[in-house]
Amino acid sequence: MVNRTGLSGPPMVLPRSKSLKLCAAAALCFFAWASGTALFGDERDESKKDQPFALLKGSCFDQRGFSLPGVAIQVTLPPDENGKKKEKRWRLQSDRRGEFAVRLPAGEQTVVVTAGKKGYRKAEKSVQFYADELQHIVIQMKPVAKSE
Repeated sequence: MVNRTGLSGPPMVLPRSKSLKLCAAAALCFFAWASGTALFGDERDESKKDQPFALLKGSCFDQRGFSLPGVAIQVTLPPDENGKKKEKRWRLQSDRRGEFAVRLPAGEQTVVVTAGKKGYRKAEKSVQFYADELQHIVIQMKPVAKSE
């Protein structure tokens, strides 16, 4: 015998108490997911939140002083002298206001910021960090000359 759902056999009906418990559990999981709350304790994410970090923020402008969106930014942390730490790179793009931000590991270090966009010369800046701090840089992009 085929029922309305196209499956053979009688339709499966849960008792009212079980169906309410399943609905409540599903709703709880959905709201926990939507709010970003971990139900089962994700210790890995929590430990990252507690660690100190350095924050590099920047703004990109063209030669006339207008914000420049879509600039490809690369932040490079060179390897240390001992060779214990490898080179790390972060790639990002400036937003519609020409701004960008990246979290870096805290500590004394120098990072190299490289910015590039089609029609503009590449720009490079070095930024020194001493601890868990905020550094803000301004990158002024110069257009490529027509003869180049």
